Formats: sequence, structure tokens, C-alpha cells
Amino acid sequence: MNATTNMDCIDSGTENCPCYLAATGDCLICSRLQGKDYCDCLWKGVCIYNEFTQNGERINNPRRDFSARILSKETYLEDLFALTLSVGRGFALKAAVPGSYVFLQAPDTPAYYQTPISVMSADGAQGTITLLIKGISAKTKAICAQEEELILRGVYRGGISQLESIRGRFGRLLPDSKLLVLTKGVGFAPAVNLLHWAGKEAVSALLVDTDKLAEAAVWENLPSDFPREQVRLTSLSEYLEAEKFQQLIEETRCTALVVLASDFYIEEIRRLLASMPEPPALISSKNANLCCGEGICGACSCVSADGTVHKRCKCL
Repeated sequence: MNATTNMDCIDSGTENCPCYLAATGDCLICSRLQGKDYCDCLWKGVCIYNEFTQNGERINNPRRDFSARILSKETYLEDLFALTLSVGRGFALKAAVPGSYVFLQAPDTPAYYQTPISVMSADGAQGTITLLIKGISAKTKAICAQEEELILRGVYRGGISQLESIRGRFGRLLPDSKLLVLTKGVGFAPAVNLLHWAGKEAVSALLVDTDKLAEAAVWENLPSDFPREQVRLTSLSEYLEAEKFQQLIEETRCTALVVLASDFYIEEIRRLLASMPEPPALISSKNANLCCGEGICGACSCVSADGTVHKRCKCL
């Protein structure tokens, strides 16, 4: 028995646990639900195995599709829109957490038209969420063409990797955290949700690469109390040079670097951090690892050196 091989799951201990993976013997946490005859988990909450068996092996609160009314649609570019949807107060409160995303599709389209979209902001009092959507191909173009309603499923929680490095008790930001946030394109959307959660005092600077993103989308969607002087509209490519990147880290004195951009920029910045003696923690968007969101399709799976299968859409 080796508890060091356990991983954590974004849904463990939530209203969505146990999930589909418990029913198929693929739970990421529980060795009993993986078919083993012993318990070696490090989970400190309610026992997932006990919850599953005593509830008749029932999946807890599976996320279901529902129709969400479009309350407003703001056009920033011919292919860039901000949509505000009516989702109810409970749903909006769950979405007001960094890394939250939902699956969207246009009505009367096949199930495989469902697309993961990051939550840009959520208003629990009004029961609304706002999403920033770029029409790139068939799925997102169909979504952007809608005026009345969309089919929605969620909330999913794992859109940003390594958030646990800055999240403390009760899901709050760790004291003395200083974040440097880098975004490119629609990667700006999950940054807004992060800023609402972290608060203005915890963010040293926000660098926004506005390639394929309208500047108006930035200024109109930032939290109202976020200092505009801490926002820089720039090109992320400028900071891929080692000396300039080092200066940025020293200038902002960040304890964590949040990169919400394509995998190319994430990997380039990871390489730059690896050459530093005391780098800040790296937090990044999961991008292509957001497939089904439930860990059941296998598209995001990878196998570690010890043979453990990681479902990256569910792993913290």
C-alpha cells in the first residue's frame, strides 16, 4: 500500500461526489472504488466509498443540461461576444470560483456540439453568469449566432491548474499571496473571475495581450474596483526573453505567476521559470485538457512513470 500515489480530485467532497468514475471503478481518490481490497487514501472528508455504497451506489447530483436565457449580448468584434445568461442564484454562486467553466451548445444542435467555455464573471445576487466567446469554428459560431437561449451544463471547476498552491482554508486565497497574471486573447475571461475572487490587493499586475481581443472587452469587464494602472496592454511575446522576464518577476515581487494563454506560452514560461533559483509558483489554464469535464472520455488522460492514470480535467 502506497498512499503517495494518491492524487486529488477537483470534485471530491462536493455535491457532485461520488461521480461517474465511482460507478465504473475509476475513482481518482478511493482505492476501494478502484477495486482494491484495502483503503490507502489521503482524503480527509466524508468517506467516498461509504457515501457511494450506503446511497445504493448512486451518482451524486449529476450535472444536467438546461436551457439558459440570454439576457444581454455585447459585440466587441465580428467574432467576439460577451453573453450574460440567466442561470439562477445557486448556479451563479458556484460559478464565482476561479477555474469555473460550463459546457454550452446552441439549441437544436447535436450533443457533440457542446463546448467548454470559461466563466468570466458571476453575479450571485442576480443569478447570472457572463461568458466571453470567440467564434472560431462550427461549435462556437453556432453559439455566437444565438439571441434567445443556449443549452448549458455545469458548473465545472477544473479550468485552471495548480490553483491549490494559492488556495487555503474555505477556498480562500492564502495570506500574503501576490499574483502576476498574464493573459492572451479570450484567456482574459478566466482572469476576470480570478480577480473577483483574489481581490485587488493580491494582484501585483495584470498583463493582457489583446491579440484577437478588443481593448473594450478588457476595460468593460474588469472588476469595478480593480486599479486600472495595474493593467498593461502588451504582447506576451516580449516577455519570452529571459532578461526581460526576470525583470518582470523582480518588479512585481509575485509569489505566483498565473498564465492564461495557449500551451505554447505556458511551456515557454515554464522553461524560463525552471532557470530561476527561486521561481514563483506557476498556475495555468488547462486548455485542451477540458474535454468532457467528467473524466470519462479519456481524452485528457496521461500515465505517470509509476503507471498511475491521471484524468487531467479532474485532477488538481
